[in-house]
Amino acid sequence: MAEVLTKPSRLIRNMVSKELRLIIKDKVALFLIFLLPAALIGMLWYVTDVSEMGDLDLGGGGGFGGGGSDNQTVTGGGVVLGLIDRDTTRTYEGEDLSENFTAFLEQIVGELIEYDSEEQAFNDLYFMRIDGFVIIPDGFEANLTINEPTYIEMHVDATDLLGQSSVMGTVQASIILFRASKLWIRSEVFPSMIIEFTPEGGYLITTFGGFIVAFSSYLGIAMTSAQSIVGDIPLRRMLLTPTNRLEVIVAKVLGYVIIGFLQSLLLISLWVLAFDLNLNTGFESLIIIMSLTSLTGSTTGILISAVAGTRLQANQMFLFVMFATIILSGFFIDVGVLNDILPMNLGLDLLIATAFKGLSLLDVWSSILTLLAFSVIAILSASFIFSKKPTLD
Repeated sequence: MAEVLTKPSRLIRNMVSKELRLIIKDKVALFLIFLLPAALIGMLWYVTDVSEMGDLDLGGGGGFGGGGSDNQTVTGGGVVLGLIDRDTTRTYEGEDLSENFTAFLEQIVGELIEYDSEEQAFNDLYFMRIDGFVIIPDGFEANLTINEPTYIEMHVDATDLLGQSSVMGTVQASIILFRASKLWIRSEVFPSMIIEFTPEGGYLITTFGGFIVAFSSYLGIAMTSAQSIVGDIPLRRMLLTPTNRLEVIVAKVLGYVIIGFLQSLLLISLWVLAFDLNLNTGFESLIIIMSLTSLTGSTTGILISAVAGTRLQANQMFLFVMFATIILSGFFIDVGVLNDILPMNLGLDLLIATAFKGLSLLDVWSSILTLLAFSVIAILSASFIFSKKPTLD
């Protein structure tokens, strides 16, 4: 495969040119690849403009109390939480109250990491090593001893909506258990949420807009490339001659990668310009990330096309992939380890992390390698399946 990629043959160049000509002539394909995603961005702009929801920031970087949220859903089993205990007071007759509260946190969360400084915890939150961190302030035990309310700070990531709710639910549950153990019936402990890395331009248009960009870059190309083999009539004649099947697959992937690059350029430009986003990374980094997402989309579609025997089968397989991708995207529900494997999830995480948290491509190199590995595996799998087909139906 390395030789095929490093020394492209004349056949590959000709097939890439042919693939591009076929796509350009197919007006429906062009509509699905370019105009449909652009229309989605346009509809999001219209909805946020007329409803004034574009300014929804979910806290805007400030804090808010939550003493009355005892009915929070507890989802702390997989939460990785940081803790900074600054309390130096020792006025309660029983056990140390800050240590006692920490023990309840430890029972609920998946992992509790104690830090000596806020800078260390903030750095781990920045690089998504933790879901959030809690600061127990100095005077925590002294205030509770004299029945004075005290606040604990919860720092969460603005780009991780599910993480915010999980951290909030975990801390609230710990507060309830802590109060119940002392038979306190008043809201003596208040959580104050501090939202870090708040995107400029509003949460909805940045996060949901990013979802539309990643969704279109992955599935828009996958939908078209799913017909690239079963719908290629000239390829039927080519298969009657001695042909390297890997060259055929690579040529088709390269053709759709070029289209995916142009689509990514259009989508990112519209997203940034329509909502006047203030990016914390270079524009070219976003194009590279979305082009990689398009690469995984093209390899997914071509793998579907290699497996399918007819166009109907290819359409049915793509619909299954599309709905599975939406359900497992991690945008609506937490899908755990699948977030680190599925290509669209990785593409969306990379887009948000670089655009609004300012991470460089070197900071997220492991996710980039995962996308490339997924593409290579899909290409090899498609080539193997394709090699078993002497002709196309």
